[in-house]
Amino acid sequence: MNVNEILSKALSLLGITDLTVAAGNTDPRQARLLNAIGVAYHQLITEYAPLEKEESITVAGGAADLSALSETLYDVVKLTDAGGEAVRCRLRGRTLLAEDGAYRLRYYYLPQSMPAIGGTVEVAPQVTLTLFARGVAAEYAFESMLYEEALLHERIYKEGLMRVLTPHAEKRVTVRRWI
Repeated sequence: MNVNEILSKALSLLGITDLTVAAGNTDPRQARLLNAIGVAYHQLITEYAPLEKEESITVAGGAADLSALSETLYDVVKLTDAGGEAVRCRLRGRTLLAEDGAYRLRYYYLPQSMPAIGGTVEVAPQVTLTLFARGVAAEYAFESMLYEEALLHERIYKEGLMRVLTPHAEKRVTVRRWI
């Protein structure tokens, strides 16, 4: 998702028409808006829709150093052996404790950089531009001490997150044939 589009949508949700998002803009409202997107993004990827990745690792001597992973580890989801069976493990700092062997590690990770003007953010596909912008608008309103507006945006944002991120029951489409 493009950061400029998110910020523009958040501004329209807040009803702010006299601020344009641009690099080098010294308006303090833009600084608050960038802070708001950082807070909303961090909250989204740590609490609601974490970013997930899977990689191969080797455990030797009962421990594996996880600093060599391609992304910054946030939490371990699952460790599986070659047969696909789950293996017990424990995370201690950047070290994974488990029995020796080759495994597939599924983990949550944090992005390399936080959102900036002209950049992009990686979110779960279910989280739409409007939904994420609603969270940014809530954080901006809170920082601007517009508490009633912040609560309104936050309620809509959290309800939307629960709606799109809650697993739904299986749906079946019946096959119809036209003769």
